[in-house]
Amino acid sequence: GGAAYANPDNLEYDRGHCDWDRAHLTNVTIGYQTPSFTGAVLRALASNWRVSGIVNARSGNRLTITTGVTSFNGIGTIRVDQVSDDVYGEKTLNSYLNRAAFTQPAPGAFGNVGRNSISGPGFWKADLALSRLFSLGAARQVVVRMEAFNLFNTFNWGDPIVNWGAGNFGRIQTMAGDPRIMQFGIKYGF
Repeated sequence: GGAAYANPDNLEYDRGHCDWDRAHLTNVTIGYQTPSFTGAVLRALASNWRVSGIVNARSGNRLTITTGVTSFNGIGTIRVDQVSDDVYGEKTLNSYLNRAAFTQPAPGAFGNVGRNSISGPGFWKADLALSRLFSLGAARQVVVRMEAFNLFNTFNWGDPIVNWGAGNFGRIQTMAGDPRIMQFGIKYGF
């Protein structure tokens, strides 16, 4: 993920989780179309409906806690020293990470916290599409469609601030993904 090693004298210092590593990643897709019924009332009410959806859930991004101070070699920022295993705070928007679990390393030191050793908040959303097909003879049809992205309007937290030297360290100030978005469409095929 970077152009150079953070500590050129210790190549193992950069060993850690990949930036895109997720402990859990799940995608579930569903799709169903009702058949064409023969009875006039049932055909008018229940024939040719289509429903499809996607549920996406994943664990959080991998994070590295830094001091906010550039290293003496000019390559990047220095990582903090981890002094407690209790790295997470209350896991709220204002206190996702525990500031007391980290400290500034000694001058000239690189810090002992591992690369991408912390996990951010997870993410999940459900998308749904509902459509109805109307046949207008043998060669013409109309499709009426409604789509909802993030159907349940789930607020997914963004990543917390990982700069230990910042006053807002450990706070989550962003949202991951979009709020509910709905769209409607009509398609005429001939």
